[in-house]
Amino acid sequence: MYSADQRPDPNTLLKAARREARGCLRVFLGAAPGVGKTYTMLRTARERCEDGDDIVIGVVESHGRADTEALCEGLPRLPLAPIEHHSRVFYEFDIDAALARRPRILLVDELAHRNIPGSRHPRRYQDIEELLDAGIDVWTTVNIQHLESLNDDVARITGIRMRETVPDALLSRARDISLVDITPEELLERLKRGKVYIPEQARAAMEGYFNESNLNALRELAIQTMAERVDADVKVAMTAGGKEGPWPVRPHLLVILNGSEEDLTLIRSAHRMAERRLAVWRAVYVEKSTSSPEQQLAVEQGFSLVARLGGEALRLQGQSQLTEILSYARSINATTMLVGRQHHRRWWVGPRSLAQRLLDHADAFDVVVVAQAAPKRRLGRQLQPWSLSFPRVLISSMSLLAALGLALLLEPWLELANLSLVFLAAVLFSAVWAGTAMAMLSAVVGFLIFNFFFTEPRLTLAMVEKGQLLTVFFFFLVALVVGQLAGLGRQRLIALRVSRDQAQLLLRYAEQLSTATDSNSVAKIGVDTLARCFGVPTAFIGSAESGSEIRIDYAWPESEHLDIAAKQAAVWSWQHQKSSGHGTHTLSKQAWRLIALNVQGKKIGMLALKLSASQASLTQESEALLDTLTRQLSMALERTRLVAELNAARVSEENERLRSALLSSVSHDLRTPLSSIIGAASSLIELKPQLNENDQRELLDGILSEGERLNRYIQNLLDMTRLGHGTLKIERDWVAFDDVIDTAIKRLGQTLKHVVIHKLWPSSLPLLYVHPALVEQAIVNVLDNAQRFSPPGGGLFINAYTGLKDGQPALFIIITDQGPGIPAELREQVFDMFYSGGDGDRSAHGSGLGLAICRGMIGAHGGTIKADIGEDGHGTSIIMTLPLLGIETRGIDED
Repeated sequence: MYSADQRPDPNTLLKAARREARGCLRVFLGAAPGVGKTYTMLRTARERCEDGDDIVIGVVESHGRADTEALCEGLPRLPLAPIEHHSRVFYEFDIDAALARRPRILLVDELAHRNIPGSRHPRRYQDIEELLDAGIDVWTTVNIQHLESLNDDVARITGIRMRETVPDALLSRARDISLVDITPEELLERLKRGKVYIPEQARAAMEGYFNESNLNALRELAIQTMAERVDADVKVAMTAGGKEGPWPVRPHLLVILNGSEEDLTLIRSAHRMAERRLAVWRAVYVEKSTSSPEQQLAVEQGFSLVARLGGEALRLQGQSQLTEILSYARSINATTMLVGRQHHRRWWVGPRSLAQRLLDHADAFDVVVVAQAAPKRRLGRQLQPWSLSFPRVLISSMSLLAALGLALLLEPWLELANLSLVFLAAVLFSAVWAGTAMAMLSAVVGFLIFNFFFTEPRLTLAMVEKGQLLTVFFFFLVALVVGQLAGLGRQRLIALRVSRDQAQLLLRYAEQLSTATDSNSVAKIGVDTLARCFGVPTAFIGSAESGSEIRIDYAWPESEHLDIAAKQAAVWSWQHQKSSGHGTHTLSKQAWRLIALNVQGKKIGMLALKLSASQASLTQESEALLDTLTRQLSMALERTRLVAELNAARVSEENERLRSALLSSVSHDLRTPLSSIIGAASSLIELKPQLNENDQRELLDGILSEGERLNRYIQNLLDMTRLGHGTLKIERDWVAFDDVIDTAIKRLGQTLKHVVIHKLWPSSLPLLYVHPALVEQAIVNVLDNAQRFSPPGGGLFINAYTGLKDGQPALFIIITDQGPGIPAELREQVFDMFYSGGDGDRSAHGSGLGLAICRGMIGAHGGTIKADIGEDGHGTSIIMTLPLLGIETRGIDED
């Protein structure tokens, strides 16, 4: 039998029953591609199949690996469903066939896969969710970098942001998660042997994504995810079985804050202990109705330190501090609780300290009492003065006078005990509208008025009747209690309103900062928010190396400027990265407060607030709010800086790649015109007596034509080289697509005489805002490459249409030949410099200027280019996309 505290949680049991009623998900989780997730899944499936389980392969991405294909043999396999997209046929997982077959276990590889448009669901994990809802068990694979919650972490580690992510909720839904793990050395060895990618791709992968530091970090993320999953499974098992925690399966520290200055010492001790034990740690604070502003500020500072040290912080609500702490500790399966030693002297009566109560009741936990410095004691006792402002006194006085008048009117009809309720209402009114202090004062004054006017003998404070004495006494007692409770309720309501307003302010502030794309926008949002919140002039200083080099990026109002003293304070704060000026301990006589902004020791800016312009000094709550706003601003500025650096690095890398491709192509792509010129000149010199005038004229025309062609091309190469160095800007101009194609065909001239050109684009295409010569050269290269491999009389199909590319309007240009085509595994390599291996379009015949140059030219415009199979499975299609800039302005006269 279970005790009341050990009874299984019915909600957990119901959730487990519902999960068993649906299909069960098993995920094979890997730290990186190539660790063997699919291989492990297939090997496990074969073992279960030998035991008699009904296992069917829905889809397996073998990527051409022979060992993976060998494991698929002998297992039932569903045929893939053909899906037509852009006049081409693709093959995807057939979810309808899986639902009709209804195997016991279905293998669906690549959980993060993006389906071809036209499929039932855009993502494969949505297919799996439908299968699970239908009661089919599914086994699948996924890499750690595809988890949505880890997307930002993976981007910071590898420099690559994954677009195909899966929600963490699906991983939480999995009944089993199997970690497939190998050491980075083994994975790199597999890459070198070509077991993950082909050799050329493997070398590039090892230089980029698959370096040892990245693999170690991704492996750590995978292990942490598994540890969190195991911890969650333990909690579910404890709850479902009615077992009382904690179970010491994983070190878990819980820090209990008390809202004092000594909390910071306690937090640092907890951080050091967690580092030594490799433990998870959290900090909690139980809200108290009597918490002072000083305590709230101390809690905010403590939570800020917890966040900086990598912990989690949480506020708890409840009547009993001890009960809430023990309940929460059991819910998170904490193993150790840290609490500070309280230094106040305890008499033989009175409440015991929290540490002593934890030692008495927290038998299942390790309780660590951390020594703290004794607080400084002040002589005398400081009492909180009651706020007796004139408006509040007036409200209370009017309520008592109104109660007296109403009681005099009702006296003939009501008994003495009932008349006391009228004065009780006045006390409640004072509590709600004037606060606890005025409610207590109203209770005392109401007691005196009630005694003076309504008890015998009247108009005196004496009482002779025992019944009246009890009535007045209980009235006074109830008035005190009710007034205090109502006053506390009013204080809590005001605190909730302030908290709500601050939460809304911080939410809007965070939303605005998250959508800002550059540091100037972030600075403007920060200045505007601070100026509106505190009502003082505010400025953002970009740098302050010296008094003459102070750069104010944005100020509100715009005419605001710093005086000489403020500039000196700004230079000091910039150099020392500390706050100075008004309200600080440094240069406190200044009108401005200077707040240095930095992240991990990097200077990112400074805020200046003219706090002297405010009629009231900042309260502790306002100081905490100011600290929160500045910290969020610092993180947003750092984010925009990192994004800008990343974009600059990408642009620099692309320009360098383009420049290298252009320079390397000189010896590869200029031989044709040079050979023609040399051959014609040699013929004129050696065979001139044997040539008639027409033959000589034809040879001279050929030399001139090839020379002009060579001159134009060299000029284009020089322009593109300057573009790679960043010294040449793309000279965009409006041009019609028809003109670009016609010029390209005319330039190729007799080269295209053995093929038939088919123009398939509509007449309503918008104008292009591009560098005409570069786009024309790219199309010439593609057409020249296509005609080389087209059979005599074959067709070259040029198609174009508008559509969306990554949500932006773009022009799609498709050039298709009827040649032998390019194998699927080589379609990306054809864009590498001087790749000439294999058959098809990149054989020993060369490719004109080189498809690598085409990619650089199109990429310089923000477009893309790729190779694909031609229509009906024959030939090759080169697909280029160019962004359509300023479609809405194409009708404006550019002059």
